[in-house]
Amino acid sequence: MTWRTVLIACLALGVALGIRWFIPADRSATPPISIPDTRFDYTLTDFDALFRDADQQVELTLSGPRLEHISAERVARLIEPVFHIEPEAADWRGRADSGRILRDDEVLILEGNVMFHHRDPDGPVEISAEQLRYDRRARTITSTRPVTVEQAGSLLQSGGLIIELDDDMLRLTNGVHGEFDPPAEN
Repeated sequence: MTWRTVLIACLALGVALGIRWFIPADRSATPPISIPDTRFDYTLTDFDALFRDADQQVELTLSGPRLEHISAERVARLIEPVFHIEPEAADWRGRADSGRILRDDEVLILEGNVMFHHRDPDGPVEISAEQLRYDRRARTITSTRPVTVEQAGSLLQSGGLIIELDDDMLRLTNGVHGEFDPPAEN
């Protein structure tokens, strides 16, 4: 009787585990796990923001009285931004009436009375424009609108400009004219 009882008990246990395996105890549907939507609109006042490159070095600082983020457009609108482009020896500083950060493209667009400058051994470079575009990925500052460049008594005007930050190169485009006064020799 003992070996038959053990054999029947093992078979009953096997059948019970088989049934349990194929028929779940909780027949209610498991609700899908949802992560809350992290896209939201917000407004910052008297803000300071740091943007870092892939090596976590500060690449751009922005500040101003107001930043409004519009999540549906993935754009942040800036009022009277003050900026500093710092990587390597770039050191461009300036301000504008307004601006936009295009988050997907990693682009800062500055508009209206854009004034910015750069320290240079031959004298500070002062640039004024109606619009500038700083592309963080390409590491360029560009404008397709008229710009004025002043340095050490020289005044140049053009229909646009390209600044390549990695090469520390400034190129004027589209109808360059003005007065060029080369620096005095020491």
